[in-house]
Amino acid sequence: MTFNQLIWKMAKQNKGKYIFYYLCNSFAVMFFFMYATVYFNEKIVEVKELESIQDALAIPGVALIIFTVFFINYAHRIFTRRRRKEFGLLMTLGMSNRDIVRLLLVENGVIAAASIVSGLLAGTVFSRLFFLVLMNSAGMGQVPFHLSFEMFSYTIGAFLIVFLLSVGITLYLTLFRTLSDSLKSDRVADAIKLRSPLLGGFGVALVIGSALMLYFNYLNESNPGGDGLTLLIWTITLLFGLYIALSQSMSFFIEMAKKHKPFYYRKLLFLTSLEYKFKQLTAVLMLVTVMGMVTIFYTTLLLFIYSATEKQVVEDHPYDIAFVETVTKNNISEKELVSIFEGNPIKEHLTIQLFEYHEEDPYWDDLINRYTFMPLSDFHRLTGSSKVVGDGEYIYFHNQMPEYLGGDSIYENGLTLEKGDIHLTLKESIVEKQVNNLSYPLADFLVVNDADYDKLRNRLAEEEASIHLLNVEAWKESEVAVEGLEQKLLEHNQSTPPFNNEHFSYLSEEEMLKPSSRIADYNNQRNSSGIMFFVSTFISVLFFFGSFILLYLNVFSNIEQDKEKYHKLYKIGITKKEIQRLIAGELKVLFFFAPLLGTAVAFHYIVVFAKDAGGIMENPSFFLHFLTIAGIYLVIQTGYYYYAKRKMMRQLELN
Repeated sequence: MTFNQLIWKMAKQNKGKYIFYYLCNSFAVMFFFMYATVYFNEKIVEVKELESIQDALAIPGVALIIFTVFFINYAHRIFTRRRRKEFGLLMTLGMSNRDIVRLLLVENGVIAAASIVSGLLAGTVFSRLFFLVLMNSAGMGQVPFHLSFEMFSYTIGAFLIVFLLSVGITLYLTLFRTLSDSLKSDRVADAIKLRSPLLGGFGVALVIGSALMLYFNYLNESNPGGDGLTLLIWTITLLFGLYIALSQSMSFFIEMAKKHKPFYYRKLLFLTSLEYKFKQLTAVLMLVTVMGMVTIFYTTLLLFIYSATEKQVVEDHPYDIAFVETVTKNNISEKELVSIFEGNPIKEHLTIQLFEYHEEDPYWDDLINRYTFMPLSDFHRLTGSSKVVGDGEYIYFHNQMPEYLGGDSIYENGLTLEKGDIHLTLKESIVEKQVNNLSYPLADFLVVNDADYDKLRNRLAEEEASIHLLNVEAWKESEVAVEGLEQKLLEHNQSTPPFNNEHFSYLSEEEMLKPSSRIADYNNQRNSSGIMFFVSTFISVLFFFGSFILLYLNVFSNIEQDKEKYHKLYKIGITKKEIQRLIAGELKVLFFFAPLLGTAVAFHYIVVFAKDAGGIMENPSFFLHFLTIAGIYLVIQTGYYYYAKRKMMRQLELN
C-alpha cells in the first residue's frame, strides 16, 4: 500500500470527522471574509459623513478574531485528539516520525486549501447578500459592493496563521508523546486536577462582589462621566471570578447538597457527572458566557442608540435648519430662502442678533476669554419667556440640556471687561437647549437688555453675527433643499473677502459657515449607528452559531466513550428512561447555564450604563431591546438544545 493510498483509506474511514472539521474551517473563512467586505470597503472610508465608522467596526472585528482563533484551534484539537490511537498504531507498524509529520501536513494541507477555496466562494456569494441587507437597512444604498485584494489577503493570512499554529501544536504533542500513551489515548479520561468547594464559593462571591462594586462605583454622583479604569478593573475581576466559579462551582454546589442527604443521593450520578463536565469544559463555558454577554450587551446598546437617533437629533437641533450670517458671509435674502425651500415651505424663520468680544484673561497668560452677547428682545422671541433684566445685569444662558451641564464658568461670578471699565452683575443662570449645534464656534450666551446691548456693541463688538433658525413643513424630506442652501451660501462666500478667523484657525471658513440641519445629522448618525448595529448583528449570529458548534463538538466528540459508559450503567440496573433523563438534564445545563449566565451579566452592564440616562426604569425602550435580543438568543439556544438532544439519543440508541 502506498502512502497516498493509506491517506485515502484513513480519510474514507473517518470521513465524518474530516467533513465536520473541514466545514468548521470553511465556515471560519467564510464569516471572516464576509466581515472583511464591510471593514475594507473603500467607499465607507471615502464618504465624509462616515469618517468614524472604520474605528467603530474594529470593536466587533477584534471579537471576531478572538473567536476565530479559539474556534479553529478548538475544532482542530477535537479532530486530532481521538486519532492519537491511529498514530500510535501506525508507529507500531513501522511508520517513522517523519512519516507521521508528512501524514499530518498532507491531510491538514488539503483541508486548509479546500476550506480557503470553499470559504471564499461561499463568502463572496453570501457577503453580497449580507452587504445589500446591511447597507439598505442602514440607509446607505449609495455605497456599492466590491471586492479587493485586502479582503482576500487578510482573510487568508489570518486563517493560515491560526491554522498553522494549531497544526504545529498537534505535531509537537504527537511526536513527543510516548507510544503507550498514544495507543491507550481513547481509554484515558481527562483527569480532574483540582476540586475545591472553598474556591468555588470564593469564585461566586467574587462575581457578586465585582458586580456590586461596578454598579456603585461606575457613573456615580462623584464620577458622573464614568471612569474607564474603574470599568476595566471590575470587569477583569468579574471575568476572573466567572472562570473560577465555572471551574469549581459544581464542587461547591455538591458540598452544599451533601447537607441535604435525600436530595444529594437522589441526584448523585447527575451532580458528579456535571462536575466532571464543568471542569472538562470550563474554557468552552467561559467563552460561551463571554460571547453571550458581549453579544447581548453590545447589540442591545447599539439597537438603543440606533432607535434613539431621531430623539437625539431633535434634542441637538431644536430647529430644522440653522446657520450663522456675518457682515460679509452667508448673506442670503428672504426671497432666496423661500425659493430654495419652495418644495418644502418654511413655517418659521427666526433671526437672533449677536456680537462677540474677546479679551485676554487677567490671570492666565495666552488665555483668551470669549463673550457672546444677545439682546433681551431676541431672547424673549427665542425662548418665549418674559424675563426682565435691569441695567448692568445679564442672564447667563447655557444653550444645552441640563444633564450635560459642566462645571463652574467665568460667566457665573459677574463680569469685569475692557480692563475693568465695564462691570456687569449676574442676575440668573438658565439652562435650556434652544439653538442648534453649529459648526460656527459660539460661547454660552450673555443676555443683556436692549439698551445695554447697543452700548456694549458700539464699544466692544469685534464680530457681529445673526443666527438664522428655520422650521419647514417636513424636516425628513429637507435633504435636497438643505444641500441647495449649502451650495448657494458657498457660491456667495467664494465671491467675498476671506473671513477673519484668527481665534479659530483650526477651522476652515467652509467648516465654520456650513449650515446645521436635523436631516444631515440624522442621516450621519443613522449611517454610523446603523452600520455598527447590523455588523454587531452579524457577529451575534456568528457567535450564536459558534457557541453551538463548540458545545456540539465537546458533547459528540466523546460519543463512543459516553455510549460505553451508559451501557455499563444499564447493565448495573439503571433503566433506559433514567438514562434518558440523565442525558437530558446534563444537556440542558450545558446548553443553558452559560447563555443564561451571560444574559444575566449583560443585563447587569445594561443597568450600570443606563444610570447615565436616568436608570433602566426611566428608559423602558432600553429594557425592551434587551428582552428582545436576549429572547431571540435563548430561543435559538433552545432550538440547538432540542436538536442536540435528539441527535444524542439517536447516537446512543436510546430512542
